Amino acid sequence: MTLKVRMYLADREIRSRLSELNITTDSEHEFDPDQQIQPCSIDLRLSPVLWRPKGLPRGVTLDLTRNKLLEVSPRRNWRRLNLSDGGTIVLKPGEIALCRVYEEVTIPPDCAGMIEGRSSFARMGLSVHCTGSFINPGWRGHMPLTLINNGPWRLRIPPYLAICQLALVKLSEKPDRVYGEPSLKNKYMNDDGGPSYWWRDKTVRNLLNTLGQPDLQPDIQEKLLDRIGIPEDEILARLEKLIADRPVGTYGNVDDLLQDFAELEDRTRMRDSILRFYGQGAPLLLLGGTISSLFVHPISLLHIIIWTLLVVSLPAAYVAWRNAPREYLGKRELARVEKKGATA
Repeated sequence: MTLKVRMYLADREIRSRLSELNITTDSEHEFDPDQQIQPCSIDLRLSPVLWRPKGLPRGVTLDLTRNKLLEVSPRRNWRRLNLSDGGTIVLKPGEIALCRVYEEVTIPPDCAGMIEGRSSFARMGLSVHCTGSFINPGWRGHMPLTLINNGPWRLRIPPYLAICQLALVKLSEKPDRVYGEPSLKNKYMNDDGGPSYWWRDKTVRNLLNTLGQPDLQPDIQEKLLDRIGIPEDEILARLEKLIADRPVGTYGNVDDLLQDFAELEDRTRMRDSILRFYGQGAPLLLLGGTISSLFVHPISLLHIIIWTLLVVSLPAAYVAWRNAPREYLGKRELARVEKKGATA
């Protein structure tokens, strides 16, 4: 039996293949081969771009047997941040931050990549990558890093810190298909390092189809997000409700879905406008009536009615103002979004 030994690229070969790695940074924090290339790895730095959990209520379950739009756009549950100069990531014990490698890298077609944390940070209780450290040949993007503070102390972490290392493993032969080939339908090509796209996985799709659970066919979901992007949370919640209220299979294409939703949004906008008008206008009218009544004597039942209505209308006006959606995806917004997408 022949044992196959994993062959890591040494520093000399890494340097000779930098053009294939196509390491991209901005001009202020350029890649420095002399500082970042180690004997058989490349030190990669922490990006100032990160995502923090939005703080979902306790008891919320992300159901991997469903692919509702709630799960189709997992970024809803994360808040993207871009640290300014001097900013740091602060992790309390047990806290998590979804980060990414600063350098954008391409893995050569005859190599695989391995991302590993650094011992110095592990000794502080910091995990920089829990799973998914393997990188397929041909992949390009910002490798995601899941930072978790497993230690008892708060950690303050600056961007551009050499947080992990990339090792390149030579393959026994070049694969027939590399990551990103259309036939593979890979979901993380040109990865921005952001939240999971688990719902795009072929095995998940097959499972959902077997269970009969999908609310909207995956190809329609992807076309929908290509058309409108990921809208505001309140818009997406109303879109989810529209789909959930219709029988499965109602929408066979994106155009029908968007037309129905745009019409519903315009009706919602009109209803909210009426609520705001009455909710904000009634207290003003009653306030004017109350001031006028102070000059009318003696105090009568009409005075009491006006004052009572004023008191009752104030919380109602506040509720109407708070509950009315601020963003809509009606016909005019839809046309604007699609026009912007067409010219992008």
